[in-house]
Amino acid sequence: MENLKSSLFIIGNLLVFFSIYSFIPGLIDYYHGGTDWVVFFVISIVCLFTGLNVSFIFKRKDKDVEVLSAFLLTLISWIILASIGALPFFLGTTSLSLSDSFFESMSGLTTTGATVIQNLDNTSKSILIWRAMLQWLGGIGIIVIAIAIFPILKIGGMQLFQSEFSSKEEKVLPRTTKIATGIGFVYIFLSVICCIALFISGMSLFDSIAHGMTIIATGGFSTKDMSIGFFDSISTEIVTIFFMILSSLPFILLFQSLRGKVTDLIKSSQVQFFLVLILIVTVIVSFWLKRYYEVDFFQSLRISAFAVVSISTGSGFSTYDFSVWGSFTTLLFLFLMLIGGCSGSSSCGLKIFRVQILIKSSLNLIKKIIQPRGVFLPTYNSREISEDILNSVTSYFFLYIFIFAALSLVLAYDGQQILTSLSGAAATLANVGPGLNEIIGPSGNYSSISDFTKLFLCLGMLVGRLELFPILILLSPQLWKR
Repeated sequence: MENLKSSLFIIGNLLVFFSIYSFIPGLIDYYHGGTDWVVFFVISIVCLFTGLNVSFIFKRKDKDVEVLSAFLLTLISWIILASIGALPFFLGTTSLSLSDSFFESMSGLTTTGATVIQNLDNTSKSILIWRAMLQWLGGIGIIVIAIAIFPILKIGGMQLFQSEFSSKEEKVLPRTTKIATGIGFVYIFLSVICCIALFISGMSLFDSIAHGMTIIATGGFSTKDMSIGFFDSISTEIVTIFFMILSSLPFILLFQSLRGKVTDLIKSSQVQFFLVLILIVTVIVSFWLKRYYEVDFFQSLRISAFAVVSISTGSGFSTYDFSVWGSFTTLLFLFLMLIGGCSGSSSCGLKIFRVQILIKSSLNLIKKIIQPRGVFLPTYNSREISEDILNSVTSYFFLYIFIFAALSLVLAYDGQQILTSLSGAAATLANVGPGLNEIIGPSGNYSSISDFTKLFLCLGMLVGRLELFPILILLSPQLWKR
């Protein structure tokens, strides 16, 4: 009961914050003479009074959050905010169905970027900025959780990343608050710089703000049906690529870099691996496009660089429809989707460090087979990888693949094509957004998918965004028997 009270108190405060947050698109809509401002203002008022009442009722002198409360708080917050965030889509001028509204909202908060809205070019500015704000909020939320909570809970090997803020205490709120302050500064700073850079590159002020928020969140929501391709600008694409990569690097290292410790970022094993992987795949795809589609090399390099970075970072922006590039790039992008970016970033997926550990573990096993009497200790960033971390990463990997397979089968059971099922499951579980065929690819959207499939895709987004274990552990009866 005390755990539930702790969670409800913080959720009350979160609703108060969300009331202010939802007031902003209402003001924008009122300024432009729209009609959606009524919906946003009502949501803002209801959230304000509900949040204040909940915070007052469950107010505690000791506001520290225990581990179980952290699990509860993470899951409940995401579901509540996704439900509230769906209301403007349902009640506003987009007039989406309830299931579509929840899908759009969940896609925003989990920074997936899968959309059901058609004709974005004529959608009201308040709805467009609301989508961007949902992704921006989800991006910073998962960064703080990944850095502050997952290492303590030993989620999928995240105990490797005990930062300078680390604590062995059960109570996690003070540590989370300290981390949120530092990470929040970096997140806001990068968002502002990205918006300015996009504006200088030729975007309008509104488009630069909306895209700046979703780029830093590696979300992928755009204000245009053609995404970044609408602007047809090399400078805009370069800015987008740069900040997509930056947002997929560990934010704790970006924070340290701003404090003068740039070498920590440069020497990071997963950062090096991630950048080399992007470079190699970009070159490979460039030669593929040049060979089979007779595209000029520099043009193919431009096209492939944007697509590879967008898929690798889980952003989901597009300049060309990469779903028609052939089976090779389709399979390659499917693997990139599942891998994702670095830990402690706004990117999702399996994460680079887990791939590295799995490779090192496999190589170590081969060495032991060749030299049975030898002693081989796998290392990561010059630190020995313990048996506990190896087991945790291996378990996470097989669970990740199992959920991906199960989600793909659910989509196939509902009558979806094989490529739609596989890429839809990968795109939502890895929070990438667009799939790899004409139905849900860059030139399509998820509006034609059945409500049954959308429900499971929403579950896939949430499970993937929260790194699998928090939700699965909360469903475990053993946890509640304590």
